[in-house]
Amino acid sequence: MTQLTSPVQPMSGALTRFLLLALVVAAAAVDPWVNPAPAAAHSKGMYATRQEAERRAVQLKCKGVFAMGGAWMPCANEQALHKALQNE
Repeated sequence: MTQLTSPVQPMSGALTRFLLLALVVAAAAVDPWVNPAPAAAHSKGMYATRQEAERRAVQLKCKGVFAMGGAWMPCANEQALHKALQNE
């Protein structure tokens, strides 16, 4: 009786873990819940003075400013700021 051999070899544990990690990283890159855009908007939109926020609002073509903690942010609210930054 002849023994059949498979041309496909099982993956090693290290390769399996690497591929699983690569899949998780790729999924995180496209997942909108993991996307850091809102956090980036905050770092781009926080100013120490109201006047700085007002100048940035003119650049972003939005109206108004609002306080966030001890900082000032351009646009009427956070939603408007995010939209203006996306259109920039």
